[in-house]
Amino acid sequence: MKKVFIISAILLGATLLIWGVYNFAFKKSNSNTQVVKTIPKPQVVEPVKVDAVPVVKKQNKITVVSGDSVLGAVSDRKTEKIFYYSAVDGLVWQADSDGSSVIQSTSMKLTGLVGVNWSPDRTRVLTNFLKDGKNIFFSYDNVKKSGTQLKENLDSVAWDGLGGKIVYKYYDTKTKKRSLSVANPDGSGWQTIVDNVPFRNVSIAAVPLTAAISFWNFPSATEESVLQMVAATGGEVKTVFKGRFGGDYLWSPDGSQSLVSSLISNNSKTITLGIVNLQGEYRDLGIPTIAAKCAWSSDGKTVYYALPGAIPTGAVIPDDYQSKKFTTSDTFWKVNVVTGSKERVLELSDISDSYDVSAPFLSATENSLFFTNRIDGKLYRVAL
Repeated sequence: MKKVFIISAILLGATLLIWGVYNFAFKKSNSNTQVVKTIPKPQVVEPVKVDAVPVVKKQNKITVVSGDSVLGAVSDRKTEKIFYYSAVDGLVWQADSDGSSVIQSTSMKLTGLVGVNWSPDRTRVLTNFLKDGKNIFFSYDNVKKSGTQLKENLDSVAWDGLGGKIVYKYYDTKTKKRSLSVANPDGSGWQTIVDNVPFRNVSIAAVPLTAAISFWNFPSATEESVLQMVAATGGEVKTVFKGRFGGDYLWSPDGSQSLVSSLISNNSKTITLGIVNLQGEYRDLGIPTIAAKCAWSSDGKTVYYALPGAIPTGAVIPDDYQSKKFTTSDTFWKVNVVTGSKERVLELSDISDSYDVSAPFLSATENSLFFTNRIDGKLYRVAL
């Protein structure tokens, strides 16, 4: 009996052991079974090929250089820098030839400054101040950092061709005579070269690459213009050109010819630009602008000019323009003075504001045209 019980217990334990092993193995296998979901592959749509057109931001062809209104803006060909005085406080500023990197050059403020005239080598400068209704001129040496006040009763002062002398018109209050004199930059060692100047208001300019000084009556529609020359040492006065009214002049870099802006005829209201040589031979370019809106290229073959627009009906040219009774809205051109061919420097779409161009000049590399805008007085650059 006891033997039967033991055998039965052994069989029951074996049965339970086999059942447990089976059950454990089944559950483990079942728990490791992974359900894999089949994800349909997305449909690939080939993009339509289109020729790429790069987006290029339009660059402004006209940019402002100065923050304030300016006086005496010039280019220095040796350093390729642009120099100008602030018309607000008289400080001197300089910029790179493209009008960038503007920095202050002086710390002395000049109150009442109304005019600036640099020597050809930019080492000296003539400054004009208005005090109690009178013009007061100073000559300043940028190298020695020293200045000298010139004598009174001067109203026109310029440099000779080399910049070693100054030329001025002097009015003698006792004799009531007007004369033209040459002196050292500080006003010393003066010498009269024209005893009697017949004009009250005179424009003076050295004839480039010569020892001659030119002068003419300030342009007016009611006066016949007379362009004259005299040697810087004095002597005979030569009349180069006359017969046109309202004339103004701008010499070429080699001094062989000059631009002439004048009325088409006496009592006319239309102005035209022409050229006169040293023999007095005149050629009309047929451009309705004034010399003060022009700049010569260094080779003397091209003239960059601003063509004035928005001139009021009935305006007296050039008088009303010079007295600032109106401003113009200009476009930008150039002319080959040899062939007479003209072309735009800027398209109308490149001009977004109004510009009244005055005192234009080219950079040393001649890839930029600078000008003072009479509307706001600031210095601007045109990329060429």
